Amino acid sequence: MGVAGLRFAQLKRSLRVRAAPVGLLQELPFVCAVVVAVGSTVMIVIKLCKDLPE
Repeated sequence: MGVAGLRFAQLKRSLRVRAAPVGLLQELPFVCAVVVAVGSTVMIVIKLCKDLPE
């Protein structure tokens, strides 16, 4: 492989490394919403369980 081929291989690898965090950041708003919803549900269930008369 020549110099141009090596440069292209390095560029391709660095683009792949950058693509993973970018993809993760694009999914972040959805993930945050799900985490907040699950956390709120768990807190409500805990409150209801504590308030039940024994």
